[in-house]
Amino acid sequence: MNDQENYSNGYNYNTGSIDNASLIDNTVPNLTTVDAIQEIHQTVDTVPENVHGGKFDPFTPIEKKRLQNSDGFLSNSYNIRVKETNSDNKYLEAGTVSENYLLIENKRVHDICSEIMDTSQLSWSPVKTYFDGKKYRNVWNTTEAGADLVVGDTVNLMLTELNSYDGSMKAGFRIDFMVLSCLNGMISNKFGWGYSFRHNMQNVNWDQEIRQGALQIAGHMQQDRIDQFARACNQLQRPLDLDKLGELRNGNINKLPALRFGQVVDRYFKEREEHRNDGTLWDLMQAGTYSLWHRDKMTNADFVNNGHFVDGVLGFASKIAVQA
Repeated sequence: MNDQENYSNGYNYNTGSIDNASLIDNTVPNLTTVDAIQEIHQTVDTVPENVHGGKFDPFTPIEKKRLQNSDGFLSNSYNIRVKETNSDNKYLEAGTVSENYLLIENKRVHDICSEIMDTSQLSWSPVKTYFDGKKYRNVWNTTEAGADLVVGDTVNLMLTELNSYDGSMKAGFRIDFMVLSCLNGMISNKFGWGYSFRHNMQNVNWDQEIRQGALQIAGHMQQDRIDQFARACNQLQRPLDLDKLGELRNGNINKLPALRFGQVVDRYFKEREEHRNDGTLWDLMQAGTYSLWHRDKMTNADFVNNGHFVDGVLGFASKIAVQA
């Protein structure tokens, strides 16, 4: 299994599936925490604005507490708690993990990804940070690696730091794409790729991980991936009528919630009216990624829906091209 397959097994943007191998069976009864607490503080100069809201900052202290049964028997499982912002004693129970689960704090992931970006010889700019107390994403983009589109726009690389305190995502990063003119993030399982940090019994060789991670965004591979994604986007220059919109909705993007689909279509028709054009699949793609990427308060589902929508529309355009 290669690194990309390993990463996809941890979290799939299209399906929202997670790797629960490290989680315990939550049917075990009568578990309480013991008094011994391991508190992990994360020191950082500035805390980025959280697009999920202000309840948690990404680098808040976390606690790891061992569980015990009602008879005093110590469990091999631990409770992970995350401190709420501006609160002395309010915590979120992020999850329950096994004894061998490697808990990596968000700040560590951020520091390692920063070193990886520094070694890439590309200049990266911060885009947005997401943390809901369990799942963490910190998004960057660069304009120094990209490909031109036939519409006159450009797609560039987008890097997202990833981590979780509930075992739902593996610590690492993911590479996807961003449209230069509107800064719409475009997540794609098919064309994007990722890297999860490897560990062995609570130990990580961070120097090795930095070297391996840097290889994911260096050399010819990243440009080849951008070029492939650009060619797929160039197939979106096809008229979109109501029949095709219905076929797309009932097929390739049928997992997109009805509310989000309505918002995407609403923006698509408003933009079409404003620019007085017939509308294309590219216009729908832009309406969809804008609606899903620029929400005032984002949720985990917005990232999942983005990946489903992007790959769904690209897949639909590829199918039409074959049939033409």
